[in-house]
Amino acid sequence: MRAYTRKVLLLLALCSSFFAKATDEDKNIIIESKTQVFKFWKGKKDNPVVISEELSVKYRCSEVRTNILFSEMYNDLESIDEVTIYIEGKKNKLIVPKYEYYSVKDIFYSDARVYFFPLPFEKKGATAEVKMEKTHKDPRYLTRVFLTDEYFIENKVIQFIVPRWMKTELKELNFNSHNIKKTVEYNSKDEADIYTFTITNLKPFKSEYAAPGASYIYPHILVLNKEANLDGVNYTYFKTIADQYKWGYGLVKQVEDDNAALATKAKELTNGINGDINKVKTIYNWVQNNIRYIAYEDGIAAFKPAKAMDVLNKKYGDCKGMANLIKGLLKGIGLDARICWIGTKHIAYDLSTPTLSVHNHMIAALIYGGKTYFLDGTETNIGFNEYAERIAGRQVLVEDGEKYILTNIPTVNYKQNIGKEKRTLELKNNLLIGTATHTYSGEAKSSLLSKIQSIKKDNTEKALTRFLTSGNEDYAIANLLSNHTSITDSLLNISYNINFKNGVSAFGNEVYLEVDYRKDLDGFIIDTAKRNNDRELDYQETLDYETEITLPTNYKVTTQPTDWSADLPNAQFSITYKLQGNKLLYKRTILIKNTLLKKENFAQWNTTINQLSNKYKEQVVLSN
Repeated sequence: MRAYTRKVLLLLALCSSFFAKATDEDKNIIIESKTQVFKFWKGKKDNPVVISEELSVKYRCSEVRTNILFSEMYNDLESIDEVTIYIEGKKNKLIVPKYEYYSVKDIFYSDARVYFFPLPFEKKGATAEVKMEKTHKDPRYLTRVFLTDEYFIENKVIQFIVPRWMKTELKELNFNSHNIKKTVEYNSKDEADIYTFTITNLKPFKSEYAAPGASYIYPHILVLNKEANLDGVNYTYFKTIADQYKWGYGLVKQVEDDNAALATKAKELTNGINGDINKVKTIYNWVQNNIRYIAYEDGIAAFKPAKAMDVLNKKYGDCKGMANLIKGLLKGIGLDARICWIGTKHIAYDLSTPTLSVHNHMIAALIYGGKTYFLDGTETNIGFNEYAERIAGRQVLVEDGEKYILTNIPTVNYKQNIGKEKRTLELKNNLLIGTATHTYSGEAKSSLLSKIQSIKKDNTEKALTRFLTSGNEDYAIANLLSNHTSITDSLLNISYNINFKNGVSAFGNEVYLEVDYRKDLDGFIIDTAKRNNDRELDYQETLDYETEITLPTNYKVTTQPTDWSADLPNAQFSITYKLQGNKLLYKRTILIKNTLLKKENFAQWNTTINQLSNKYKEQVVLSN
């Protein structure tokens, strides 16, 4: 998550603490005008090129009195130099801004800071204006400028003043269907090109659960700062992938680790483990389950890993620190481990556009036996050589000394992530009794284990039982067996006995059976009236459910539901019933083949889910 998205989330969090939070549909506050001017300047030796940003934003209250929060994120490579606040056109000196480190549960997120203060609107039609001057000390970190805001914008101007000694490309993304005009002028006095973007009637940023990343949706400008030529001296930023790798690898080389201590810890963890791959699995699993993940995402800390021993001793770290720890531990047992830079699925672009916005994540790689295996320490419980949806298939930059390796994470499909349940039951005295087994792999396994582990250890079995019974006390389970405490990358296996007290309804000489207890995706309807964006599902997966019921020999099936199937652009559904002698076989399979559920397919999805829910309601009728 980069600064734009995090600023919106941070603003909402702060508002919930101090003010009435604005909703997505709130039209009470409107931005009358907003201007951002970015100008490149010659700096000093340590920062040869700096960028000044002048911001002016005027708000208007259109309905009822309220308070809002103005906030701005910054870090060690940015400074907020001056802020002036106007209320009803008059300069206000009573509002006192706050400068705070950004933290969660008292863990400070490196150099990330937030500057914020309240803006009061005493009546309908009241106005407030904020003028701010900010300095970006390193052109690499000014990566993109989003046009949208948390409020509706009537008029906005974004301007870049780029001297000819600076080579900068401004790449326009998601501009279609918006009222955006662009002009380019040359200022001969300053020998600078002036790029001006004028925007009118721009809808606000709308936070929607499981929407694609902001870079897929909202109009923004990628600022690609390539090089500067100042007084005959050339300063290269990111002209090519090689430039970006050289800079990132330079930060990695600055990290001095205690390799001897790492080797000692690695040997301790793998003591008694035979085989290199088994040792890798053990180390990987240990980091996943013993190092707490937090995120450092601004300034230099967004790209420079923490020392592996610091992460080990503190028992927490970000993705870079965890990747560096995995690398250090694997090297400690003599294996070839590397650092990797990657952009998750949340990001719309790749390294065909060299910019820091391409990468928001770091993982480790193991090169072994002619193959490359990738290890993501932040993905708790996922197995060795299994890959989460957010990184599968994504482009990855692998450390290789002064060179680099550009490749891709292996792709995955629904066959990696399996949730399988098989029940073998007998209808006896109007009860369904028998056994059930569950098998989980990939992200289906990882997701379930993470839910279990979020509960205190003494409640683990209760949490697992609650999941398996869906909280229904009539679905009684006993003799629960599970390998969830001992697995590294193997399948998660669960088994138990069942006594389903309300799975059977008897009326006279007729008996009604409820054959599908799990009912995956039941009621998963998209609200097409409110939903603005595509919907991302969690991961590709196979949901495989089977029930075999042995019927009393004096019963016969008088009503058997028909089979049903449906094919969607991103999913397949199938339900079948089969009678073999006195055994009723029920099978239901759901395949999620693509996680992106597009808006144009919402209606088809909703129709199918309604059909699925109706099939779940159908019962098998027996008579004697």
